[in-house]
Amino acid sequence: MDNNRKFTKLDRNMDVSEEEFRTLQELERNDDGFKDEENTKYKKAGSPIAPLGGGDALYFDYTDEYPAFEDVIAIQFQPAGKVYWYFYPEQKNPGNELKQGDIIVAYSERGMELAEVLNKSMEDYKRQNKINFIKNGFVRKAETADFEREKQLEIKAQSAKEVILRINKELGIKMKIIKVKYTLDDTKAIFYFSANGRVDFRELIKRLAYELKRRIEMRQIGVRDTTKIMGGLGPCGRTLCCRKHMHNFIPVSIKMAKDQNFSLNPNKISGICGRLFCCLGYENATYEELRKDYPQEETAILDRSSNRKGYVKKVNAIGQNITVFFPENAEKKEKAEEKIFPRSALEFNNGWFINLPQSESADHDLDNITPIVAKEKELLRESSNPENQEKPERPQQNPNNKKPAPKDSSNPNNPNAKRNQNWHGNRRNFKKFPPRKDGKDNQGGNQE
Repeated sequence: MDNNRKFTKLDRNMDVSEEEFRTLQELERNDDGFKDEENTKYKKAGSPIAPLGGGDALYFDYTDEYPAFEDVIAIQFQPAGKVYWYFYPEQKNPGNELKQGDIIVAYSERGMELAEVLNKSMEDYKRQNKINFIKNGFVRKAETADFEREKQLEIKAQSAKEVILRINKELGIKMKIIKVKYTLDDTKAIFYFSANGRVDFRELIKRLAYELKRRIEMRQIGVRDTTKIMGGLGPCGRTLCCRKHMHNFIPVSIKMAKDQNFSLNPNKISGICGRLFCCLGYENATYEELRKDYPQEETAILDRSSNRKGYVKKVNAIGQNITVFFPENAEKKEKAEEKIFPRSALEFNNGWFINLPQSESADHDLDNITPIVAKEKELLRESSNPENQEKPERPQQNPNNKKPAPKDSSNPNNPNAKRNQNWHGNRRNFKKFPPRKDGKDNQGGNQE
C-alpha cells in the first residue's frame, strides 16, 4: 500500500486521529446495563413471570395453543417501555372492551403495576414466540382509587430516595440514584442506579429493608436506560426517541455514520446519553441498498483515461458520485490530488475502473455547487426572456450640475490639485510659507 495516502488504513476505515478513534469506539458500546425490563433467567415456558410478587401470571407453556390475535393485548409499563403481550380473551365480552390508551392494572415481573394499552400490530404479533405471551396477568381496568394510590406512592418514593442517599453517604457507596419506584400493592421498592463497575450493596439492602419495611430490589442500569427514564430533548429540539416511541434500543455503529457521510466528530454524532444517535439506524437500510453498486472506501480503482491508480476516499450515494484520491508519483511528475467521478463512470470487471467518456470530465469540487432554489429559477427565467428585458435609460444631464473643478495647484481646497512643494501639512490645515529673499524655494518650513 502506498505510503503517500492521506487517510487511514482499512482496519479503522476512518480519517480520524487515534484519540478520536478510541472515543468513537466508546460511543459505539451498546451492551452496558440491562437491555430491557425483563429478567431473562425467569423466562421459561410455563414459569411465573416473577417468583416474588408476580401473582398467578405465567408464561405460555409449549402445551398451550398459540393465542389468537383477537385474544391478546399489547401493553407497556413505562413510557416507550418494553412491549408485553398478555392473553385476555374476556375483552371480547361486552363491558370489557379495551382500546389504545386505556390504563389497566396488571402483574409485571416487578409486581402489580399500572400499564397502558397499545395499538396491536399484526406484523409484531407474528414475530412473537409462544413463550412471549403471558396469561393470568390482567387484573382489572384502572380505577380512580388506583390513580390516587399511584400519586401517594410517588411521594413515598421521593422519601425513600432521601433515605438511600443518606445511607450511601454513611457507608461511602458511590452510586447515582436515578429513580425509585414502589409497586402498586406497596410491597416492593425498586431502586434504579448507575455506577462505574460493580457495587457491593449488601449492607445497604439490609439497612433499607429495616427502615422501609419492604422488599428491596436494586437495578443497575446503563447510560441509555438512564436517559430513557429521565427523558429530555435531543439536539433536534424534539423529545428523545427512546423516551417517546422506541420500545427497544436498536444497535448502531460508527459504520452507519460513515456510510451516511456524517462528520466523525464524537460531539456531533452522540446524544445526551453519551452514545451514538439512535436515529443513525433509521435510514441505514436505505443507504445499504443505495451503496450496493458502489465500491467500498479504501478500494483500489484505476482511471483508464489517465492510467492512474487511486483509492476510493468517499462514497456519496445520494449525490451519486465518488471521491477518488490519487497519490503522488514523482517519476511521472504526477501530483497528489482528489477527483470526483459520477456513478456512470464506474465499471467493475474483476476490479473497479473509471471509464469516463470524453464528453465528461471529473469535477474537483462537486459538493460546493449551490443548488438553485425555486425563486432563483423564476428570476433566471425572467431575466433570460428577451421580452422582459428593457433597455437601460441614459441618465439625463441636469443643467444645474457643476463641472468638476480643474486641476489648479494654487487652490488648496481642490482635491484634484497636484501637490505643491510650497504647501506643507495636511489638507485641512494648509500653510504657505513666503518665498525666501535669496530666490530659493522655501521647502524646509518656516525657519526663524
